Amino acid sequence: MKKSAFISDVIFTFLSGTLLTLCLFRYLGASFSIAICLSLPCGILLAAAFAAYRQSKRKTVFLKRSDEAQKEKLLLHLALLSDEAKTNFFKEVFSTHSPSERNTEQIPPPIHKFGRLRLHTPTEFYFLHFRMHPVTADEIASISRLKTGKARTLFCAQIEDSAYALCEKLGIEVKTGAEVYRFLKANEALPKEYLGEESAERKHKRRVQLWFSKSNSKRFLIAGTLVLFTSLLSPFPYYYLVFGGLLLLAALLIRILGYE
Repeated sequence: MKKSAFISDVIFTFLSGTLLTLCLFRYLGASFSIAICLSLPCGILLAAAFAAYRQSKRKTVFLKRSDEAQKEKLLLHLALLSDEAKTNFFKEVFSTHSPSERNTEQIPPPIHKFGRLRLHTPTEFYFLHFRMHPVTADEIASISRLKTGKARTLFCAQIEDSAYALCEKLGIEVKTGAEVYRFLKANEALPKEYLGEESAERKHKRRVQLWFSKSNSKRFLIAGTLVLFTSLLSPFPYYYLVFGGLLLLAALLIRILGYE
């Protein structure tokens, strides 16, 4: 939400609340001066309540978007890790924080590797599948060939509907990317650094290339033209002439030397 839109909404709420309560107090028989004195605080209180509500809602939306972005970074990181690294990462996490809701003990049971992408405790088997594509029914069929009487849980980023239906038939519990992210975040086990994350230097360079791309020369040209036109209407034209000229010069330089 833009700040100007937020301010205009607050002003609109204040004026509407003030006018409404003014009419109400006048209807109840109060004099105009008393009605004004009473309606102004009502309008201010209503505008303040509205502003607090919108700010709270904005903060909630921001946190949801932040969590979603963090989750996507995590899933990409896990997909880029080698199978051995994925296995070691989850073994370390599960050794201190049990992911199973069936485990009611405070101390997690001992966990061991069973090859790559497979972990097990005395009562459970954990299968790891974090790749660039969702889990398929064929991959679930491969998992089901492991003969064990232990409870089985699949941790993955995404899973196809047919594969999920097969898991339900076979009694395999499924925890997808959102659940994995919430589990790791709740236990402060998220990675410190993410594979595939753009470095600060690379991000700065990309922004510079975006700002000074040749396609932006049109925007500089239009802005410079409008500023020069404003100089014809302003009693202080030199300010607009200087900045308008600089914008036109920038448009020319970006057109010639800018990034493709």
